[in-house]
Amino acid sequence: MSRSYKNVFPKKFWVYSVDGLMSLYSVNANTVSNWVGAGLTPSDRQKPFVFQGAAVQRFHNLRQARAAKILRPGEFLCFTCKGLVFPDIETVGDTWSRQGRHIYAAHCPDCSAQIRKISNEADRGIVEDCRNPNTNRHCLHEDDGSVPVGIGISGTFGLEGLHTHNDRIIHDWLTYAGQYDVKTVDRYLSAIRYCEGLLAGKLFSKLTRDDVAKVRNDLKRRAETGAADSLSSSSIKHIVSHLSAFFDWLLKQDGFKSLPQDMQGYLKLPKAVLAAAAQVKPKDYPSLDEAKRLLSNMPSRSFVDRRARAIFALAFLGALRADTLISLRIKHVDLDRRMVLQDGGNVRAKAGKSIEILWFPIPPCFETAVTEWVHALRGLGFTGEDALFPDSGSLKHRPLTQGANLKPVPVMSTTHAVTEAFAIACRDEAVKFTPHSAKHCIAAERDVRPLTHLERKAWSENMGHDSEQTTERHYGKLPDEKRFEVLEQIGANVRLDPVKFSDDEKIAFFDGMLDLMRNR
Repeated sequence: MSRSYKNVFPKKFWVYSVDGLMSLYSVNANTVSNWVGAGLTPSDRQKPFVFQGAAVQRFHNLRQARAAKILRPGEFLCFTCKGLVFPDIETVGDTWSRQGRHIYAAHCPDCSAQIRKISNEADRGIVEDCRNPNTNRHCLHEDDGSVPVGIGISGTFGLEGLHTHNDRIIHDWLTYAGQYDVKTVDRYLSAIRYCEGLLAGKLFSKLTRDDVAKVRNDLKRRAETGAADSLSSSSIKHIVSHLSAFFDWLLKQDGFKSLPQDMQGYLKLPKAVLAAAAQVKPKDYPSLDEAKRLLSNMPSRSFVDRRARAIFALAFLGALRADTLISLRIKHVDLDRRMVLQDGGNVRAKAGKSIEILWFPIPPCFETAVTEWVHALRGLGFTGEDALFPDSGSLKHRPLTQGANLKPVPVMSTTHAVTEAFAIACRDEAVKFTPHSAKHCIAAERDVRPLTHLERKAWSENMGHDSEQTTERHYGKLPDEKRFEVLEQIGANVRLDPVKFSDDEKIAFFDGMLDLMRNR
């Protein structure tokens, strides 16, 4: 099996232990040790080592970039894991080609695959030296041209400007943060690294009130709409919230209890600053009629086309997030009960939430696209354990695969297919809708229909929201044009019936509607 690690993506803000890297790359401790010997830089000299994700990315990127360059004496290129490696001298053996050329054969220290190299004089010299019983068994790694072990351990990674002094406490926080969703952890780490970078990598154990105030002042600067790196009011609030929660945890850790106990208070920003910050533009989303038209215009010639139609349709039918949608298996769609069975243990749902979602009462073409897709998969031999939206390779080869012990077709690891489906649907449109626009569309549809309070509540909970306020606050907000149109229609209706409404009633009515619109 190829071990090029091309599909392994360490997160640059995270901090990994040796065990963490072993789990991420499916390697053993010796491999990680070999990486350190080949130039992977730990965050500090303390053991057990921890590694910042950015350093791991840098190491593998440089390694792959060097694969096409001239090898150093004693260095081999492994065609299995694509790494440049120095094998253990005990595994190096001598062979000859048919043309009589001397070849060294060994085993890759990373993936154990056999590696071979036509030797030159420099290779033979260093190998013979290493075979001397009085030399260190790892002498291949000590060639003058190799990357020195420990490069960058001083605390910053050169031009990258990333700091490592606080990596150990951040690694401890990551253990605590296991209670959060991975995406939530990413947002916390983004705020923490922003604070760390602004303070030039200063040790968190030496933070002062002035340091925290410096972060607050920079956020005030970024709240100005003219700033090159301006942030919206919502983004600033989230950064403050994440940093406050992190400081609250930090103050309880050994070695940090002497820090000012009121640090979080120095992060608070004036309400006027937040009010003046760039506001988040209402998300563009189609009306249900527009979504129906987009679906009807999508191509359906190939299986990939039909998969895109089903993805687009189910996004509206269940008001599903892209990551949830792409991680569904066939068994999670109940055609008879017209439901999506969102199992938080097996589906990438927000906060791991499990819920049975009844298909929303929208035009039947959405249901038809999904039903036809499931029947097509069943006809190709797919089972309930297989991905509902398999990759194109599986669609091509599954019908040719036989046997009762087949492994389930895995779900795709990214949401690219969902994004692509919406891009296909909007290919001829001026406005390009995102996958999340489906949730906004369904939320807005709730307001269009004459529903009772109980029906509105059921609609919100079917979207996976704990309360109607969540739907109201975050989804289906009216664009300015639509708001103006609605108000003008109200005004026209009032003018048509002057007897029913007095002037005072008209004024009160308009004032009430304007207040309602402002509070949405």
